[in-house]
Amino acid sequence: MKLYLSRHGQAVAQAETDALRPLTEAGQAALLSHWQSLQERGVQISGLIVSPYLRAQQTADCIAQVYPGLPRQECPYLTPDSPPKALFDWLLANPPAADSVLVSHMPLVSQLTASWTGVSERVGFNVGTVACFDVDVTAADGAQLLWLCSPGEEIANR
Repeated sequence: MKLYLSRHGQAVAQAETDALRPLTEAGQAALLSHWQSLQERGVQISGLIVSPYLRAQQTADCIAQVYPGLPRQECPYLTPDSPPKALFDWLLANPPAADSVLVSHMPLVSQLTASWTGVSERVGFNVGTVACFDVDVTAADGAQLLWLCSPGEEIANR
């Protein structure tokens, strides 16, 4: 099954709490352009699984503008400091549809990529970066990273 992992777009530096940091206007525009480009390259999305943090919710809103009518689910284990195992356990209990996008944060997106693929090197995720995985099982060493793409870049196959 193919799953996508997306880091949220560019957010303001400070807010009342980290969870309440919104996207900037430039961040929203970059996300819309990035996801339109991905759609034009044939990326099809079937659902959204999203961190409860505001900037991730707003990122999902941008994706939903490009792919209208997507089902959406909030996951409490997609926050910045959640351990990958907690997310894996949640995904096993709540199996995602193929072609779903998980919208999250650093450092979780990097840690999750390393754990999922069994690679010890940290993968960098700029804001808005999307990774595509071929997932056998939502557990450690259960996926292969197919490609990574940041806003304004071409898809980098792995």
